[in-house]
Amino acid sequence: MTPPPQVNEARRAPAFLVLAMVAFMLLDLALYRNVQRTSGPLGPAAGLVLSLAVNACLPFLGRFPRTVALVACAATVAAADGDTLAPGTFTPVEQATPVTAPLCTPVIVWFLAHGLPRRETAAYVTVLALAAVRPWAPDWETVYAGLTTTVLPAVLGLYVRARRDLVSSLRDRAESAERERRLLAERAESAERERHLLAERAKAAERQRLAGEMHDIVTHHVTEIVLAAGALKVSADDPAVRSAAEHIRDAGARTLAELRDLIGILRRGHDEPREGATRVTPAVSDLHTLVDGAVAAGNPTSLRVTGRPGAVTPAIARAAYRVLQEALTNARKHAPGARVEVELAYDHHTMTVTVGNAPPVAASELAATGSGMGLDGLRRRVTLLGGAFTAAPTPDGGFRVAATLPASVPTESEQDVPTGRHGRETT
Repeated sequence: MTPPPQVNEARRAPAFLVLAMVAFMLLDLALYRNVQRTSGPLGPAAGLVLSLAVNACLPFLGRFPRTVALVACAATVAAADGDTLAPGTFTPVEQATPVTAPLCTPVIVWFLAHGLPRRETAAYVTVLALAAVRPWAPDWETVYAGLTTTVLPAVLGLYVRARRDLVSSLRDRAESAERERRLLAERAESAERERHLLAERAKAAERQRLAGEMHDIVTHHVTEIVLAAGALKVSADDPAVRSAAEHIRDAGARTLAELRDLIGILRRGHDEPREGATRVTPAVSDLHTLVDGAVAAGNPTSLRVTGRPGAVTPAIARAAYRVLQEALTNARKHAPGARVEVELAYDHHTMTVTVGNAPPVAASELAATGSGMGLDGLRRRVTLLGGAFTAAPTPDGGFRVAATLPASVPTESEQDVPTGRHGRETT
């Protein structure tokens, strides 16, 4: 950070004043030696001694400006009075310069204008100016020299001081405005975080409410259906009825498992890992079953698995299965006879399901029956699990569905979920 100009000036002032003292002493000695000696009763060096005494006070001007100003005023007044009573006492009758005050007076006045209140400065400058101008014995050269060594430095010093104060005030205002801007930005950011927190709390509360209703109402009724189907399978004599009851029971069990996953996600969120969660490896046989069904429906379909298959939580395995199932159904509906390519890619902690079909080879009567709810449901399901979902036409006129899912997502009852349908449990 760059220090303010006042700090730099305060650091340089002592050295400058010492140099000024030496310079003015040498100048006074040179004038005394060559041309300027007094002829009054105090001897030829009276003016030199008076000037050297004032010069010697210059190094103390920064710390004791009033004392130095009093010394300068006393010396100037003494010189004026002495020369008035006895010409030549402190100023030679035939002087080399018309300056009657000490030669260092401009430096003293400059520092007074910078460091003292304006009224004090004006008082000291007035005394120095009157003693230097000597209005009781007016002389043009003396008046000019006196005003130049006293009033002019004071005016310039006050101007520079006013400009410095103005710049400092503007800098302080700018810094104050910047601090206020930062404070307002922090307050706005804090308010935004608070609004976001309140929104998240509202979402969490709504999810808890929905999860509670689903658990109390939907899960209860589906459980009754599964139990009734199991009882029907045991009590029925007709093989067809037992087969239908077994199918209803299996479908109900799968529905219960998915409901438990959904309830757990609603309650916990997809970003809270849980230790010891059951993981499964997606069963490739189930995927081949879907692919074979698509081939049987008239869509040549290929399945490619890339990467090293990893273990995922049951909710992820079922979500991948649903994505593939819905995408193949859409391909059969909107692009009958078109070639379909399925890819299941594993990459570290994610798995990606991609289904792309070529342009339809013929118009489909079922294309107009779609409502778009299937893809919207998949998008919501994948997003809820913390994944990414895209579904869009391809440049060649086909369609591509892709879902990237995390390998793990906590659910309410992962330890209880059956794993024989869409995944194989791993240890």
